[in-house]
Amino acid sequence: MDALDYEILKRLKADGRITHEKIAQEVKLSRPAVRSRILAMEKKGIIEGYATRINYDALGFNIRVFVYIKVSSRCYEDIIKEIYEAVPQQLIIEEHFRISGEWCLLLRVMCHSQEDITHFVDDVLKIESVISTNTVFIFRS
Repeated sequence: MDALDYEILKRLKADGRITHEKIAQEVKLSRPAVRSRILAMEKKGIIEGYATRINYDALGFNIRVFVYIKVSSRCYEDIIKEIYEAVPQQLIIEEHFRISGEWCLLLRVMCHSQEDITHFVDDVLKIESVISTNTVFIFRS
């Protein structure tokens, strides 16, 4: 990886549909050289794929929260599976993390209303291994 590869990655991250021709113009390389570098990064697993970015605000998911969860079990994968099973249609778990410190798990959640998150947290608290939760509303990212 050199500086040009990082420049190419920066452009792909900003716009996964950018053409090799446009990248070539911006980084001052030939189109075949850009293509070759991108293929090499894909082969090495640096570029894992290309995705669509969705504007969830336009879909009404305008409330975002972090949900910290404390559990009594060490079967984190089983607990995560149960949590995902408790997710109603009007709520999306963007990411989940196993974390250190007072809390065991952290979820980043999007929903339509405070009522949605309240019901979700109530359902999470019904999971046998869950001891407690703490919800933090995100004002701006």
